[in-house]
Amino acid sequence: MNQPRQLFLHLLTLCFATTSLSKGYSSEIDELETNLENLLRNGSILGAQALVGEGDQFLYEKSFGVRSVKDPEPINADTQFCIGSCSKPFASATLFVLAQNNQLSLNTRIKSWLPQFAEPTIVGSETPTRSPNMLELLAHRGGIYSQKRGMNRQQARWIRDFRLTLEEAVNGIAGEELIYKPGTEYAYSGAGYCVLGRVAEVAFGQSFETLFQQRLAQPLQLKRTTYFPDPEESNIATGSIKGKPNPATPHLSAPFHLPLIGGSLYSTARDTSRFARMILDRGRFGDRTLLEPEIYKNYLSLPFAGKAYGMGWTIRKENNRPVEISHTGSLASSRASLRINLDTGRYAIVFYTLTDPIVSVKTGQSVNRAIGTAFKE
Repeated sequence: MNQPRQLFLHLLTLCFATTSLSKGYSSEIDELETNLENLLRNGSILGAQALVGEGDQFLYEKSFGVRSVKDPEPINADTQFCIGSCSKPFASATLFVLAQNNQLSLNTRIKSWLPQFAEPTIVGSETPTRSPNMLELLAHRGGIYSQKRGMNRQQARWIRDFRLTLEEAVNGIAGEELIYKPGTEYAYSGAGYCVLGRVAEVAFGQSFETLFQQRLAQPLQLKRTTYFPDPEESNIATGSIKGKPNPATPHLSAPFHLPLIGGSLYSTARDTSRFARMILDRGRFGDRTLLEPEIYKNYLSLPFAGKAYGMGWTIRKENNRPVEISHTGSLASSRASLRINLDTGRYAIVFYTLTDPIVSVKTGQSVNRAIGTAFKE
C-alpha cells in the first residue's frame, strides 16, 4: 500500500475513534458498528452516520470518518449527506400533505397541470395513450422510463444534469416515449418523481423546495434537510471516484438548479429520525398532525398488486397490514438506508459515502445485513 493511502486510512481510523456518540445501545446493534468500522478501515467508505432509535429515544448514534478525500474534517451529527432515493419517502410525504383538504388530487391525470403529457405514446406504438395519474407515478406505475431498464444518454441527462431547472428536465422527460401503458407495469423511475415535483410546482405556483420546506421540513423542525445545501456550507459529506470528489454529486454542480425530487435530498441522520418518528406516530409530530388518518393510511398502502412498493416506500406486510417500511438510496458515491418497524417502533438510519462506486454493491449488501441485526428481538 502506498504511503499517502496508508496516511489517509490512518486519519479515517482516528476519526471514528474520536467522534463516537453512543447512548446505551444493546448488543444486537454491535454488528452495525463493527461493520461500519471495518468498511472504514479497509477503505470502502469515507464517512458515515448511523442512528438506531425507538420512538423519542436514541439507542445508538455514531459518526465515522471524514467529509471527503479533500476535506479531512471529521463527520459529525450535523454533516449533510446526499441520501439518494431515500428522498422518495420525503417527497411522497410532501405530496400527501399537499393532497389534504382537496388541495391536490393524486388521482388526477397529470395532463391537467402538464399539457405536454396529454397524449404520450408508448415505445413501438404510434397510437397515443392516456397520461399517468400521480398515484401511478408515486408507485412507479406511470410508464415513465426507468434508470434500471436501459436508460439512454439523453434520458439520463434529464435526471442527472443538475444545471437544468426542474421545468427544463420535465419538458425533456415529456418528449420521451412511455415504456408501458400507465397503471400496468412496475418500472422504478426517478424521472417519474421529477414529473411529480413539477406538477406540485405548477399547481401551487412555488418551487418544490419551498413546498417541501413549508409543508414538511419546518413542521418537523428539519434544520439540515434540503435539496439545495448552502453554497457556503462546508460540512457536507462527498464520496469519491478515482481518488477525487465525485463530480456527479449534486452540490458540486455549477450551476446547481435541479432538485432531483426522488434522489438528491440532503439530510442528516438526526433530521431523518424526526421524519421516522412522525411515521411511527401515524402522521403526527408533537401536537401537530401532518398526515390525517385516511391520508396516512393511503401513504402506507400498496395500491398495485405484484410489487412490494407503495407510495414512496418498500413495504413488508403481515396479515394484510404494513409492519415494516424501508428505502435505500444511491447517487454518485453517496449511499443511504432507512428502515422503520411499525410494530416495534424501532428505526435505523445509515448514510455513508464511498471511496469509489466500484465497491458499492458489496458494501451496500454488507451495510444492509448489519442494519438487519439491529432489528432482531
